[in-house]
Amino acid sequence: MKEIKRISVTTQVIDSIRESILQGTYPVGSKLPPEVKLCEMLSVSRSTVREAMRSLQAEGYVELISGKGAFVKDNQGHDYDAIRSWFIEVAPTLKDTTEVREALETLQVRMAIKRGSDEELVILQQIHQQFIEENKVSNVTALAELDEQFHTQICHMAHNPLLLKINQLMAMELKRYRLMSISVKTSSDNTIREHELIINAIEERDNQKAAAYMLAHLGSSLADINKVLEGQK
Repeated sequence: MKEIKRISVTTQVIDSIRESILQGTYPVGSKLPPEVKLCEMLSVSRSTVREAMRSLQAEGYVELISGKGAFVKDNQGHDYDAIRSWFIEVAPTLKDTTEVREALETLQVRMAIKRGSDEELVILQQIHQQFIEENKVSNVTALAELDEQFHTQICHMAHNPLLLKINQLMAMELKRYRLMSISVKTSSDNTIREHELIINAIEERDNQKAAAYMLAHLGSSLADINKVLEGQK
């Protein structure tokens, strides 16, 4: 029998809101319910709703306006389709992708230390704790999604909309690599230790350590991906 894959709560929220938009429940230009109301409607936490909204913004379904809320865009999904077509056409290599990630994610973690709030750090810690819980049952799909959420949250803490957009668009194409990395037997345990080091460095406001730990983490992930790719030859 095939393994039954669990879908993360964030993914379920994204799918639910996206479906409501596509079905016309929330027409173009309309404002989505406030964050607190969505939490009540979907029975989820505020951090989950925020993560879902950031993903829907990256996909082109909503526009987030500070102090006003989330509004349905009239070019739903077009940004996502255009970027995906570009990735298919250009087909960047794993080496290309890794080099860009190393540059972006070391910058992001430094900016997260400078600009991130205590509340945002708590969300990062909560994501990490969810990763630990899913690791106990070896849920590879959920672990890959939570790893993506961990890195996206650090980017969000940097408070740079351009970095966040680039991160989210790249994340769409990194999904298969994340699944490869997490599927390696020792990967998730290593990821827990590496994420903890990154969190500790952020708490200590240590730029050098945070960047070094992030580079080491990305290097470890790359090694795991290469193991899988070598095994496929």
